[in-house]
Parts: sequence; C-alpha cells; structure tokens
Amino acid sequence: MTVIAHLSDLHFGAQKPVVREALLHVLTMEPPDVIAISGDLTQNATHREFVDGRAFLDRLRQPCLIVPGNHDIVGHRLIERFTRPYERWRRFVAEGLEPEWSDDNVVIRGVNSARPFGPYLNWSRGQFSPAQIAAIDRTGAARRSLVVVAHHPVVWGNDTDRDYDLVTRGEAMLAVLARQPRSIMLLGHRHRSHASLWNAEGGEREARGHMTARPGDVLIVHAGTACSDRLRGEANSWNRLGVCGEGVSVETCTFDGTRWTRVARLTLAWGSR
Repeated sequence: MTVIAHLSDLHFGAQKPVVREALLHVLTMEPPDVIAISGDLTQNATHREFVDGRAFLDRLRQPCLIVPGNHDIVGHRLIERFTRPYERWRRFVAEGLEPEWSDDNVVIRGVNSARPFGPYLNWSRGQFSPAQIAAIDRTGAARRSLVVVAHHPVVWGNDTDRDYDLVTRGEAMLAVLARQPRSIMLLGHRHRSHASLWNAEGGEREARGHMTARPGDVLIVHAGTACSDRLRGEANSWNRLGVCGEGVSVETCTFDGTRWTRVARLTLAWGSR
C-alpha cells in the first residue's frame, strides 16, 4: 500500500504556527510515503512568504510533490504577473510546475491549473489546457492508480452555494481520467474537505462509507486548509490516503486545537473495468 498525505492551501503569510508545527510533528511521527500539496503555498506570493514556505518544505522528510495555486502568482505587480508569473515559484519552490512521482501502486502527476489571467473577471479561476489534458491521456499507469494533483475544483462537492468557479475544461480532464482503470484527483482551493465520485453517465455523487467504484468512476478528493487561518466553516484539515491494487481509503485529519484526529471518510474498492 502507498500512503499519500494530501495537503492543500497552506497560505504562508496567513499560517497558524501552532497548527504548522503540529502538522510537521504528525508527518514525522506517522510518515506517509509521499506528500502531495495541491496549491496555494503562499497567501500573496511575496518574497517573505516564499522564504517561509521553502523553510516548511525543507523540514518535510518524505518526497514532496507540489503544484502552484492562484495565490502563488503575484497579484498587484501586473508587469511581473503578465510576463513572469512563476518567477518566484521557480526561485523558491521548483523549476518545474508539474512534478511527477511513482511507485508500484501509483503514478502521481501534478497539473498546474493556476493562470495569471484569463478571459473572465475572476482571475483566481483555474484552467486546464488541451495540451495538459492530452498529456494526462497519454499517461500509462498500467495496473497502478493514476493520481492527478491540481489546485482548482472540477466538481461542486459540498460547495452548495457554488461560491467557487469550476476549472475550465474540468469535464474534459475527468473524461480522460474516466478511461483509466483506476483514477483519483486531489484538489484544493475551497478550504473544505470532501470526497466524491464522478461518472460521465451520472455526474457527481458523494463518496463516503464503504463503496465499490463503477466502471468509469473517478475519485475526487478535496482538502481543507492545512495550517492557515483562512477557514471556511471547518477546522484545519488534510487527507491521508492509502492506495493499493484493491482500492483506496481516505481519512480526513482535523486539528482540534491541540492534536490531529483521523476521521474515516471512505473505503473504496476498485470495481472491474
């Protein structure tokens, strides 16, 4: 089994030091095989925030795969935003924007959904390009699970008020993943944890308890904010996934003020494809 710690929306610049230290402690004491961070390392993409974010990443002992979020692009320095949107990311985090990691159970692909601007008023909105979708379509996972890590939501999840825009071409990405025998998306942005299954025939349905995946199902897991004060009606949280050939388990880890508590969310068996 491969254990994935799914963190998101750390927002250095708005982080809570007590929660950050508790997070580092639990990741040290109960180490996963890999850590996947689905965007928004920083709050305003300032030099200081990236320095602090880099210091956090350097304290992680496991392999770490991280993609940018909309907050990781400079907001008000428009020349830099338009011409060098990822300059600070490349300086402090990684040269690449779409990292990869794999073992015998999973192939993890980071996909950058953040954009410095777009043909809409809300520039925090995400987008998948046709080239990114085609690259995922070409990924050969064989009998392993294909895990895509991105920042922006592709389905509404528990956002009943629909306060957040869905990523552009999200359904096209889901359609490609639905052709894989076992596929998972790890997302953030909404600061609220949730798990759902998406199928081209029936759309999205909530995933909890014990379930068996149907042919064409994609498992979608949203993470809350791991250690920032930007809460959206729930405590700081992150997800712990266990992935093997038979299925996947999802636990949501929430912070109660002193320690992290695991809450079982889902045990999914892969059905026949």
